[in-house]
Amino acid sequence: MNKILGNLLFLMSAPIFALTTAGVNQSWFYPGDQITLTLSSDENQVSFPSIESIAKNRVLYTSNSQKISVINSQQSKKSSQSYVFKPSKSLTIPSYTLITDTGKQSTQPIEITLRKLTQAKAGDDHILQIEIDKKSFFLGDEITLKVVFKVKKELSKDNQVSIAIPEIKDLLFIKNNKTVRSADQDYNIHTLSYKLSANDFGTFTIPGVVASIGHQNSNIFSNFSAAGQTQQIKKIYSNSLTIKVNPLPDSLRIFGILNIEATIEKTQVEPGDAANLVVSIHGKGNFEDIEKFDLDIENVTIYTDEPEFSHNQWQQKFALVAEQDFVIPSFTLDYFDKTLQDKKRIITKPISVQINTQKPVLIANQKVDQKLLHISRNTSTNNLKYYYLLLGIFIGALVATLVILFKNKTPNKDRNLINQIKLARGDKALFDLLLPLNMAELESVLQMLEANIYKNSQHKIRKKDIINAIKFERKTH
Repeated sequence: MNKILGNLLFLMSAPIFALTTAGVNQSWFYPGDQITLTLSSDENQVSFPSIESIAKNRVLYTSNSQKISVINSQQSKKSSQSYVFKPSKSLTIPSYTLITDTGKQSTQPIEITLRKLTQAKAGDDHILQIEIDKKSFFLGDEITLKVVFKVKKELSKDNQVSIAIPEIKDLLFIKNNKTVRSADQDYNIHTLSYKLSANDFGTFTIPGVVASIGHQNSNIFSNFSAAGQTQQIKKIYSNSLTIKVNPLPDSLRIFGILNIEATIEKTQVEPGDAANLVVSIHGKGNFEDIEKFDLDIENVTIYTDEPEFSHNQWQQKFALVAEQDFVIPSFTLDYFDKTLQDKKRIITKPISVQINTQKPVLIANQKVDQKLLHISRNTSTNNLKYYYLLLGIFIGALVATLVILFKNKTPNKDRNLINQIKLARGDKALFDLLLPLNMAELESVLQMLEANIYKNSQHKIRKKDIINAIKFERKTH
């Protein structure tokens, strides 16, 4: 009797051995499913293994968690680490070793099995089909893919269905979120629509689309079920389809219904001012594949931005600076017209731009009395000398007057220019003032101003340096 009591006391005082386990979220899987392996231990200190692959399947990501619970004033802690991977065939998850504060502990191997998808057929509880409106289309065009899911009317309406569209290189599926519901004699029918386009030409196979069907079942005999429910998943797949994407003729890259226009802000500009040009392409098509236009006009400086596009418009902007009249040539785009199903060329009209050049100011307009030019041969020599004397006096007075006017006017003109420079607001106004001066000392300043105006540069321009350069140039000349 005493021996039995001693054994019981020993068991009550002995420490409870730590429990290390390994588990998976499901023991079977469908192609494409992810499996989660979870290693757990209730030791106070535990070190989990670093796992990069499981049975040659790469671990996609890991996560860890810790749970602390108190039962009958006794605190317990459970630490876990999960590893997510996507197997392609049945496998055995090997044993893993965890290092705890009481030593090394190993888990048991786990077998998981690949379950093949079943293709729905007529009469099944659930039927999944895919349909297309055209089996062949041109690159740049798009077709409609329909996913039709049928469920028998007598089945529960609480089912949750998830549709997985396969990923196929060079094919793009765009879902229309609206679901069309209908019915026939036996089935309720749900139809989803996708726009299907291609990035390359060739023959493509669309494998079966997968539908995951969830059933919520209640088991009244389960005493410890969380919320009394378990989740069951059934997966079915549809038929497959083959489509052909044809290349555009004549090596064309653009497809759609398009029109083009070139517009300019004004066709008459001052010398050195920019003529702002916009080339726009409107309509429906693959605007992202339209290449930028290269514009080259003799004696015209051309700045251009990178093209911008949206779902229904493509646009490129130019700034053209010149000192003489010029003509903007036509812009041409060749593309495959969706309506005509043939090559089409769209073209803009040439645009003439006039530069308002200033007319030269006449400094003096000398008029000589015709009587002085037609002196009679019979006029006496004295009279002739008299006339020459008067003419000399007149010309001398005229030259003296012009010199005085020039000396008085030049400083005023310089002072007026300097005041205009001081009052100039913005790089564009300053550029317009300096460009007609044609001064080599200001060439670098003009280049920086051009970069600020047309290339969004941030060069700092000092007006004081510009004014000093102008004053120095006037003194030396």
